[in-house]
Amino acid sequence: MKNQIRAVLVAALLTIAPLSLMAQYGGPGSIDINFGLGLGSTLAGDGAMPIGLSVDYGLNEEVTVGGYLGYAKSEIAGLWEYTHTIIGARATYSKEFVDNIHTYGGAMLGYNIVGVEYKGPGNVTNDLSAITYTAFVGARYHFTSNIGAYGEVGYGVSLLTLGLTYRL
Repeated sequence: MKNQIRAVLVAALLTIAPLSLMAQYGGPGSIDINFGLGLGSTLAGDGAMPIGLSVDYGLNEEVTVGGYLGYAKSEIAGLWEYTHTIIGARATYSKEFVDNIHTYGGAMLGYNIVGVEYKGPGNVTNDLSAITYTAFVGARYHFTSNIGAYGEVGYGVSLLTLGLTYRL
């Protein structure tokens, strides 16, 4: 499944890449919707690839605010199953270091809804939900005025998130 998802992302990027260069940050009033897959989970155990959805709304030429929704699932020794659903508010500060690549750094404050289930004798469930926060840096490249790719590095549900972005 992981290889199929990666193949679809690579095919989409190779299909779109030759299209003309566009402005990378839309500025005030712009809305970017990002969907990404996480690599290098920050969660213990083996599990499904973390996924994330975020929205960035441009306040001015440098600052965006928005929201984040992420999901990850992991398992330890076949006995413990953890599910993480993160809902948060995020803000970014943009600075273009390289032409046509939108670079940014930001922070998120949210709530991590954690479910824990022990699948051994006794079948125990628990809730470890708590407030969470993260800092991240990222880059976004638009192939057209609406479609692009992005990557973020930070401590969230994954160390690295790669995905597609759509500008409204």
